[in-house]
Amino acid sequence: MYIFGYGSLLSINSAQKTFKRELKQDDFIPVTLQGYEKIWNSIEYIVFENEKETKKGIFLNLKKDFKSKTNGILLKISPEEFDFLKLREKSYSCISLNPDDIIGFKTKENIYTFITTNKEKIANQGDKNCFIPRKYISLLEEGAKAYEEKFSKEFIESYQNFLFDIKDGVYKFSDPIQNKFAKDGLKSES
Repeated sequence: MYIFGYGSLLSINSAQKTFKRELKQDDFIPVTLQGYEKIWNSIEYIVFENEKETKKGIFLNLKKDFKSKTNGILLKISPEEFDFLKLREKSYSCISLNPDDIIGFKTKENIYTFITTNKEKIANQGDKNCFIPRKYISLLEEGAKAYEEKFSKEFIESYQNFLFDIKDGVYKFSDPIQNKFAKDGLKSES
């Protein structure tokens, strides 16, 4: 089975935190997904360093749009890795993608991705106390550098529609399980 990553999973350094095996850049297959676009509206509760108040961090999400397409990566995963990814992306719904909607790679295996579908976890422009963490944007930009220039440029252009203020600073997820699988990493237990 495969996971389609369109945000932080594009970064080998970020993805590695959720995997026991050592990932290689060759494990990441650049592809395009038809029928979706990236949008900034997924709420994750976060706390910025040196602040006590929990904020609504706004992260990338996918929205169905049959006229659109967006790029990302496919990563072949084991059932155990899939379970770890579900913990990392626990606020998102896991959905199955149609392999025929993937451009640039053919497979008959199942392909999954994570999308926020819970209306309570979807931000709307104008909502208060919502910020896109600049560190997240930097993570996306750094991750994109590992790919060919055309893919990287398209990837960065695909999320430039910032609907919320961008906030500087180091942050962590307020949910400790999510923070472990997304930021601290599995290897930190050793």
